Amino acid sequence: MVDKDKLMVYVAHPYGGLASNKESVDRIMSFLVENDKANVYLSPIHNYGMLYYKDDYVKGLEICLRMLEECDVLVLCGDWQKSKGCIGEWVKANTEGIDIYEYHEWVEYLDRR
Repeated sequence: MVDKDKLMVYVAHPYGGLASNKESVDRIMSFLVENDKANVYLSPIHNYGMLYYKDDYVKGLEICLRMLEECDVLVLCGDWQKSKGCIGEWVKANTEGIDIYEYHEWVEYLDRR
């Protein structure tokens, strides 16, 4: 784990322009932000969801990966294994040496602190 006062935590969740995925990540982000004042949380869906690049998927993913580069931790949520974007974020985090947690693992980590 990176030793910093405040970690930048990237929260990845499948999207695909679906309202149900947006609602799910809304709940996750609300929980994390309200219950963990020690870290800063970023969600590409919240940052760029209104610009969902259905016709230019690569452009949208590039924007997300650039944001991920600035983060210390990647938290993978939902059925991330079935999402091309989340898999791309997982690969990028592995390549960059960014710590990776699944959502339940991250919540357990926060509970232990």
